[in-house]
Amino acid sequence: MGSPRDEVFTTVAVVNGEIEFLDLHLKRLKEHANRLDFEINIPDFQKFEDGLVRITFSGTWNFEHRPFPVYKPKIRAIYGEAPEFEYKVMGTKHGQWKPYRDAKLQANSEGAEVCLLVKNGLVIDADRASPILLDAQGIAWASDEKNGSVRSVTFEALIELFSQNGIPIQFGNITKKMIERCQELIVVGTGIRVATISHIHEQRIGSGTFRMFEICHDFLEVR
Repeated sequence: MGSPRDEVFTTVAVVNGEIEFLDLHLKRLKEHANRLDFEINIPDFQKFEDGLVRITFSGTWNFEHRPFPVYKPKIRAIYGEAPEFEYKVMGTKHGQWKPYRDAKLQANSEGAEVCLLVKNGLVIDADRASPILLDAQGIAWASDEKNGSVRSVTFEALIELFSQNGIPIQFGNITKKMIERCQELIVVGTGIRVATISHIHEQRIGSGTFRMFEICHDFLEVR
């Protein structure tokens, strides 16, 4: 298994020949490269076919294209243990990504689509997306980056839209107890777009509202 500092990457969506949220992806890529002790010069990216493209720097640039997956609006999840890395590495898109891929495979083996990653009793991330919780007071919660969460480019693009629709956002700690009591739990990310989590293991999640999902879906659908 390689070192986390062997590479830095981001996965982008190409829609109608254009890289979605390119500026936000480049900003995050530069920040993560700095934390991983990389010096990178961003090239002029080639034109890509529509789909997902993993953009990786490991001394040279590499581009891996794959078609869009079949997106599901409602999915099931499991809990899994978040991988442990040194503090500067946690929360970056780095070169030791196998534990995240393994978490997804574990979810699939249990009949679920996504694995929610838990560290010190807190839900800090998902295997390829960010969990966002709507509490009983109508506040949207996202895990604070200090917990080791990877900042979602998709969610960053959606933050202003949440505020415009009267949903304040709080970055902090998400616990399993908060999830049990929430109105709604979604995951957002390039590789999953947006999906509502209906169950975690066999437990039903949410009160039946789809407020956050509809805001995200309407925005992403028209792009």
